[in-house]
Amino acid sequence: MKKTLLTIMACATTLVATAQTNGTANRAIEDPDKPFGFCTVSSRTDAASTYNVTGGGCYTYPLPDDFTGSSIVLKSTGMDMKAAIQNAIKQNDVVILDGADGDFIVSSSIGFERGNKTILGINNARICTKWFVTDEIRNALDAAGVPSMSTSGGGGTLPNGTSVGEEAEYNTRKIIIELTGDNSESYRNAGIFSVNKQNIIIRNLKFVGPGSIDVGGSDLVSFSGAKNCWVDHCDFQDGMDGNFDITNASDFNTVSWCTFTYTSRSYMHQNTNLVGSSDSETTGKLNTTFAYNWWGPGCRARMPMARVGKIHMLNNYYSCAGNSTVCINPRKKSEFLIDGNYFASGVKRYYTENDATAVTWTENNYIKEASSLPSSKGSTVTVPYDYTAAPYADVPDAIQQGAGATLAYGDGGSSEQEGIVGSILWAMGASTDALVSGNKFTNYIYTAAFTMGSELSVKGKKSVSGVGEETRIQQDNVNATEATDANAITFSLTTTVGSMFKATELSFTATRFGTDRGKMDVKWIDNNTIVLATGITPNRDNASTPYSTYTYNVANQSTAKDGTSSFVINLYELSFHNDNGDSFKDVGFANITIKGVIADPTGIATAVTIGTPVSTEYYDLNGRRLQQPQHGINIRVDRMADGRTVTKKVVR
Repeated sequence: MKKTLLTIMACATTLVATAQTNGTANRAIEDPDKPFGFCTVSSRTDAASTYNVTGGGCYTYPLPDDFTGSSIVLKSTGMDMKAAIQNAIKQNDVVILDGADGDFIVSSSIGFERGNKTILGINNARICTKWFVTDEIRNALDAAGVPSMSTSGGGGTLPNGTSVGEEAEYNTRKIIIELTGDNSESYRNAGIFSVNKQNIIIRNLKFVGPGSIDVGGSDLVSFSGAKNCWVDHCDFQDGMDGNFDITNASDFNTVSWCTFTYTSRSYMHQNTNLVGSSDSETTGKLNTTFAYNWWGPGCRARMPMARVGKIHMLNNYYSCAGNSTVCINPRKKSEFLIDGNYFASGVKRYYTENDATAVTWTENNYIKEASSLPSSKGSTVTVPYDYTAAPYADVPDAIQQGAGATLAYGDGGSSEQEGIVGSILWAMGASTDALVSGNKFTNYIYTAAFTMGSELSVKGKKSVSGVGEETRIQQDNVNATEATDANAITFSLTTTVGSMFKATELSFTATRFGTDRGKMDVKWIDNNTIVLATGITPNRDNASTPYSTYTYNVANQSTAKDGTSSFVINLYELSFHNDNGDSFKDVGFANITIKGVIADPTGIATAVTIGTPVSTEYYDLNGRRLQQPQHGINIRVDRMADGRTVTKKVVR
């Protein structure tokens, strides 16, 4: 199959390519807006056996006038969006996830009932797992010495009766069960997409996971039996088990222009990409192209590790300095063609081969930490499609500028006069640490805290089907008859210097346990105190509808404030005294959500630079790096000597 090769989009430097399989010189990198590689064929050897990857009939935005399929645009509600997204995929050919109103939160992995679908992100859409690894969990694992435990032997039987054969996994899961009280271990399904169909396209999305942890849990995206699928221009961060695994006879798939990273949220097991789950995978399957991807900070292993399949590694960039295990790891019955890849400084463990059938390293690869390339093995590996590899020297700039969810789809999410719109979903822990789900305010919120007054205590926490993570708060003073600081539950956020936060909507769900008593007052505090409700009483746990949902639109009352703003819920008249003694009762809370806008008085978010930057970069409003500032609004990123990154918008 002949591919038309075009110059890369304006976000990256043009790559002058070297001739490869087709013998044509001076061709540029593959057109980044078209399917490419193994997803476009149906044979691992026959170039005439092509496949037309269409997804749902369109994979760009805006949808063209001649598109005749069904489509839907979803925006975040700030609540669990799993059911809404799954239903949209079931009923439509093209599903567009619009990030204009903040992050999409999902409680567990979303499956595909049919093939021939496109999932497309616009306006910087992010999908985040609802559950995530907390400081409390990390501290408990550290105290138990989990990082030094075996990952290949040992183990035991969990409190729920499950037998686990690895010491580290057994103790990790046991500790989380004890902390959360969730014997079902529902958190282990904290992934986003699980695909087992043909002709699926996923583009321009940011996937944010719970943090890698050794519990045998979900991947951010999992292909199991998926065929002729194209995953393109996506960001993968902090997957639980893996960022993106391709297993169980999946075949003819392409992963292109994607980024893979882990942050401090991840604890251990930062193994990013697995192809083939065991040596017994079906022979002849798992043929996969990895082209123009970036394995960055935090990635430790599996970039990828692969079995059985023919794997084409083309013009990928590795900057995962300090990785504990190897990057590229061909294993049993696999064939690898490695061409035009760049391993940056600090990437010392770049390659190990284990019983592969054949591996071809072309001369067009570069390893900073090696004086020579690894040796090839077996017969020369070829692929059944034409391609042209760009020179390795051009890879770092092109991939750093073009990889990830960088396609300029949408209108930016909101006008510059509105600021940066997003939402924060609290997962209340058994300590007073702030636990904030993934959001668009990363550069603007300095701290976020969940605190309780002296007359309140956390009684327990569990996952409730159809509701989410619930935290039970007990009233410890039987004489409390009005709202005071001592019975206040406070969710506060503090902006970075130069940024301001304005709330637009506040919401939560609640239920009372074992009593008809109890009242709540609700208020928002910024530059003023806005009383939202007094004396409200949520439903009881034995009611036909046990949970009450409260939503308050404060867009016309809230004022933009720098510093600290707070969402406060007071709990009183809940506990009581009678002839049988003191009775301490509690309320269950879930889905505490704050929606709002980051803005300063002019409507443009700003962070003040403190100190002298060692380097400065400029980006446009779609996140594309600029060679020099352009007229209008630019995003300036200053990298400081102490390692900090300071971002602000500037007008030229």
